[in-house]
Amino acid sequence: MTKVTINVDGQDVQAEEGSYLLPVLKKMGIFIPTLCTHEQIKPYGVCRLCIVEWVRDGWSKIVTSCNFPVKAGQKFSTNSEKVKRERRMIMELILARSSNAPEIVGLAQRLGVTTTRFPKEQEGCVLCGLCIKACEEVVGVSAIGFKQRGTSRVIAPPFDDTAHRCIGCGSCVYVCPTGHVKMEEKNHTRKIPLWNVEFKMKQCKKCGQDIAPEKQLDYIVERAKLPKDFFDICLNCRA
Repeated sequence: MTKVTINVDGQDVQAEEGSYLLPVLKKMGIFIPTLCTHEQIKPYGVCRLCIVEWVRDGWSKIVTSCNFPVKAGQKFSTNSEKVKRERRMIMELILARSSNAPEIVGLAQRLGVTTTRFPKEQEGCVLCGLCIKACEEVVGVSAIGFKQRGTSRVIAPPFDDTAHRCIGCGSCVYVCPTGHVKMEEKNHTRKIPLWNVEFKMKQCKKCGQDIAPEKQLDYIVERAKLPKDFFDICLNCRA
């Protein structure tokens, strides 16, 4: 890809044209907060914590760096008063939604936000959408989604019913930045309470240890066109 020069906080830096700005800033060692980015998921700028100020021709605009493409001659400010003010406001709103999540409280403190002017909730979900994106883009199932709008917006299975398409892989649990999506495993059963789902675990035919939910393994076998008995033995017993 073509290398271009951009200016960040008064410093000229080389970057690949068309690449997103956030990785460039991180490579420079600049701290940019974010809750909705993941290396396996296409950036979509929903949490808006990664905002920077794009300056050009006497005017400026606040943009999300995670999905802003780099072009030659661009100039950015990552820590201007305008950026800090808007970022703190966004952080207050997020803190209000998830006032008891240690990850959120810690990030807020790092941004100088110790309290919020908005009514506090303890739900834990900050509507970053990572669980939805992981289910859709990485797993390819789309078992959950956003419901309603504005302050009533939540993440839920269709019609608030059981997430029938869920395969129990736990990707939503692993990417959740606040630990709101939880997974339980007991007596050879995996549960994800938020989606009202429960799965029987497949056990290794040699050692008896749980491998993964049967539904997840069936899904992988079908998509990858593997032999039906491919997951009868766990990785440890194959070694």
